[in-house]
Amino acid sequence: MKLKLVLLMSFAIACAVSMSTVEAKHADLDEESKITVYEKERQLNKTPHNWKKTSSQFEMVHADTHEYTVWHNFIKKTRKCDITHRMKTDVWYCEFHNHTKSETSLEETIHSNRHS
Repeated sequence: MKLKLVLLMSFAIACAVSMSTVEAKHADLDEESKITVYEKERQLNKTPHNWKKTSSQFEMVHADTHEYTVWHNFIKKTRKCDITHRMKTDVWYCEFHNHTKSETSLEETIHSNRHS
């Protein structure tokens, strides 16, 4: 019983604080302007994102090194091969919500030597 009362009181205080914060944010506006500001904020939350690609960047990332064997004139030789990943990063921006997001993808895996 006491726990329910404490939870109810803390919820009421939290609601009062958040409402006073919102009202203080727009305190210098008249009533009609407050309604339009609240309506714009409500519509903005319902508006879907309008993502536009702002930039693309390619980067070469060294991934690994491994050894492989080759036979040349009946002699077994060991060689090293460097593996590099070509990564692409796209940056997107939504001008409605002022949000950004990025997507990174693996474009290509490159081996320094040809081998099977």
